[in-house]
Amino acid sequence: MIAWTTAAKVAKGLIATFPSEDKAALERTEQELGAFSAQALSLVSAASGLHLDAETLPVSVVTRSEWVDANVHSMSALLDPLAEKLSGNMPGPLGVVGAQASAVQFGLLFGWMSRRVLGQYDAALFANGDGDYESSPTPIYIVGSNIISLEARFGFPREQFERWVLLHELTHKLQFEAVPWMVGYYRGLVSSLIENVNLGPGDLLDGLTRVVEELREGRNPLRDSGVAGLFINDQQRAILARLGGLMSVLEGHGDLIMGRAAAGVIPEAERFEEALHQRRESPNLVAKIIGQLYGLDAKLRQYAAGKAFLEAIEEAGGQQAIARLFEKSEFMPDLDEINDPHKWLGRVGVTV
Repeated sequence: MIAWTTAAKVAKGLIATFPSEDKAALERTEQELGAFSAQALSLVSAASGLHLDAETLPVSVVTRSEWVDANVHSMSALLDPLAEKLSGNMPGPLGVVGAQASAVQFGLLFGWMSRRVLGQYDAALFANGDGDYESSPTPIYIVGSNIISLEARFGFPREQFERWVLLHELTHKLQFEAVPWMVGYYRGLVSSLIENVNLGPGDLLDGLTRVVEELREGRNPLRDSGVAGLFINDQQRAILARLGGLMSVLEGHGDLIMGRAAAGVIPEAERFEEALHQRRESPNLVAKIIGQLYGLDAKLRQYAAGKAFLEAIEEAGGQQAIARLFEKSEFMPDLDEINDPHKWLGRVGVTV
């Protein structure tokens, strides 16, 4: 098992080295975004064609430590089944050491990410089958201190930038809560991935062999999914291709709809997009290393690849092509189709 309490302590120890947070500013931001949330939902619904019948829209502007606590909770729900499955490979004292070592890695990752994440809709809460957004609405987390830091760094108008970030996260909320099959599809992919994990000595040897082959052919073995991607079998790779296709669509769609929902309402939206694009494309050395090891580089590429895919299918098939994505899970692309939109258009029968 992973020692999640240790992970939280490590993360918060790292956070203690960051600049202090202005609680009053965070409370003000939460009040203002709460007041804007109903209008934001209307804007996102109009731009996306996805509709959510919601009386309340929980928006939580959190500190970095609170963001860590939320993610420790959701990641434990997501990964504990996998950790339990693998625990038999490390019995006795080795299991204890492994749990603590894994916790330190997660803690360092959470601590580092807590300074970069701006907003989050926590779909991971649904992965273990216990999430029920109808009885307990899943909140959108806005990491207020990171928002305020970027506003100061780039001279962004405060209210506009905060609203712009909220539009992106609201799009994710609609993707999961307004599309009836989305939660089950996401949960099924994650469960299948976990069920097919089997890290025996042979898998480790295959992974090391794959590293050598990738390097020999001039490719980066960590590019697609970090270290974890080195130790998966062909069946898992196929599942990851579907999961990667889904995440590319969700992130690309989030960026696309955010831009359209912001039109005429958030005058500086294009400036925000350009600044964050440069931030993603120009990471420092630490960010590059962490991105490679943990597969975060692949996630960042999902924004660009997903948006390019959506723009391509819309150009070819109009709005009906984007709407087709959300009709049923079978219409979701895998990574091959993300990179070849016309292949997807042909498969789902969109007239070009």
